[in-house]
Amino acid sequence: MKRQPIGVDDFKDLVDNDLYFVDKTLFIKEIIDDSSKVILIARPRRFGKTLNMSLLKYYFEITKEDISYLYKNYKIWQQGEKYLKEYNKYPVINLTFKGVKTNSWDTNLDLIKINIKNEFQRHSYLLDSDKLTLEQKSDIRQLASGNGTAGAYIKSMELLSKALYIYHGEKPIILLDEYDTLLNESYIHGYWEDAINFMKPFMNESFKNNIYLHKAIITGIFRVAKESIFSDMNNLKVYTILSDKYSEYFGFTQSEVETLLNYCNIEESISTVAEWYNGYIFGKKEQYVIYNPWSIIMYVTDKNLEPFWVNTSGNEIIKKLATEGEKSIQLKIQDIIQGGTIERIRIEENIIYNEITKSENSIWSFMLMSGYLKSIKTELEEDGVYCTLKAPNKEVYYFFKNMLRSWFTETIKDSSPDEILTALLTGDIRTFYKLFANTVERTLSYFDVGNDKSESFYHAFVLGMLVHIEKDYEVRSNRESGYGRYDVMIIPKDKNKKGIIIEFKKVDKYENETINTALEAALKQIEEKKYETELKALGIDDIIKLGIAFKGKEVKMDSVKFSEI
Repeated sequence: MKRQPIGVDDFKDLVDNDLYFVDKTLFIKEIIDDSSKVILIARPRRFGKTLNMSLLKYYFEITKEDISYLYKNYKIWQQGEKYLKEYNKYPVINLTFKGVKTNSWDTNLDLIKINIKNEFQRHSYLLDSDKLTLEQKSDIRQLASGNGTAGAYIKSMELLSKALYIYHGEKPIILLDEYDTLLNESYIHGYWEDAINFMKPFMNESFKNNIYLHKAIITGIFRVAKESIFSDMNNLKVYTILSDKYSEYFGFTQSEVETLLNYCNIEESISTVAEWYNGYIFGKKEQYVIYNPWSIIMYVTDKNLEPFWVNTSGNEIIKKLATEGEKSIQLKIQDIIQGGTIERIRIEENIIYNEITKSENSIWSFMLMSGYLKSIKTELEEDGVYCTLKAPNKEVYYFFKNMLRSWFTETIKDSSPDEILTALLTGDIRTFYKLFANTVERTLSYFDVGNDKSESFYHAFVLGMLVHIEKDYEVRSNRESGYGRYDVMIIPKDKNKKGIIIEFKKVDKYENETINTALEAALKQIEEKKYETELKALGIDDIIKLGIAFKGKEVKMDSVKFSEI
C-alpha cells in the first residue's frame, strides 16, 4: 500500500517515492486551454496549490532529462497531441513566497531576494551562452550573487524572461506560488506600506510590462485589491473559490475521498468523515463539494478524527477580527459556533487588507475565501454575489471554539477562568466584579486612549465565556424575551442552578450620561422588559439580574464601584 504524501508538495518527489497521488493532472490541460495571459488562482491554505504548481513546472519546463515517466500513468498523457506538444516546451521561472512570513520587513525582503537569487542560479547556464550580451550577463551575475539593487530585484523577472527567451527561442512561463503570504504578514505585523511599495512594481514589471512572458500562473489565498498590485493588468484572469473553473483541482472531491478511504481500508463511514473535513463548496453555477486535502491525508494516516488543518498555522487575523470586531460581528460568530448561519452577505472577492475591519462584508468575505466559512446558498444578482454562510465542518467549529477559549484564558491572567466564572455562576457578584474589573482595566490598557475597544472586549468576553461553560450552560445573546432583547442570558442545563441575565450599557457621552445613570438604565431595562420570562418558561426560578455599565476601562456592576472593593 502506498504511503500518504505528508508534507510532500513536489510532484517529482511524490512519484519517485511511490506515494499516493490523487490524479489532478487534468489541471494542466485546463491551464493550456485557458487563453488568459496571467492567471491568479485563489484558494485556502493547504488545498494543494504548491503541488499543482509543481505539476505545471515539470510538465512545461524544457529539460534534457527524460521525465515523461512522471505523467505517463496519469490522465494528462491520454489527452491527445495538442497537449503532448506542450510537454517540456517552455523555459520556466519558478518562485514561491510561501516562506516569506516573519515579523520583520527587512528579513522578509531578504527572503524574497534569496528566492530570486536561487532562481537565477538555477538558470546559470545562461552565462555560458553566446546569445546574451556582456551587459545582460553582468546583470544576471549580480542577481545570481544576491547583490542586486532594489530596482534590479523589482525588474528581475523581466530580465530573466528576456534572457530565457533569447536562449531558448520560447517565451517563458512564470509560476509564483503564495504571492500574498508577504501581504498577510505585513498586515499582521505592521509593515504594510513597505510590502506594498515592493510588491506593486514587482508584480507590474513581472506580469504586466513583461513582453517576454508566455503565460503566468499565480496562486494565493486572495486577490488583493485597491492597493493596485494588479493595477491596469488587463491580461489577468482571477479564479476564486466562487469561480466555476478549476473548482475540482484544489482539494478532494467526494469520489476521490471515497476511493482513498477504500484504498486505505478505512471502515469509518463517509458521512462521519464528511462531518469533519468536507463542506467546502467551490463554484457558483457548477458547484463542487470539496474536502480539505491536508486533513484527509492526515486522517487516513493517523486513523483519528482530529482538527488537523486548523492547527497548521497561526490564525492571527481571524482571532483579531473575532475578539476586536464590532458587536454585530461577534454576535454572528456566536451564531457560527452554535451551528447557525449568516444570511445574505454580499461577497467581496477582492480583499482590501486595510479595510477588512471597516466593513462586515469584508470580514465575512475574508473568512469565506480563507476557508473558515462556506457558502450554503449562492445567489447571483445584478449588483454582485450574495452568500449564506456557515462553518464548513467540525474541524472549523473546533477552531473557533479553541481560539475563543485560548483568548479567554490569556485575558484572565491574574486569576483563572474557572475562578471568575464560578463567582458569576454561583451568584458571588462581589468577587466576580472585582476579578472582572481588574481584567477589563488590565486588558484595555494595551489599547490607545483614543481607540476605545471596550465594547468589543465585553462581547469577546461573552464569547469566551460561552465556550468555557458550554458543557453545563447555554449562553444566548441578543435574543427576544418578554418585551425586548437582552444582551446575554446564561441558561443552566440543570434547572436547580442559577439562571443569569446580563445587560451591558456603554456610557453615551452625547447624552451627558454618567456611569451611574447607565447602570440604572441597564437594571431598569431588565425589569421593564421582563427578560426573565424566557428563563421562567424553562422552569428556572433562581435568577440573577446583572447590569454592567462601562466607560472605557471604568466599570460599574449593580451598585458597587470597583474603587470601593
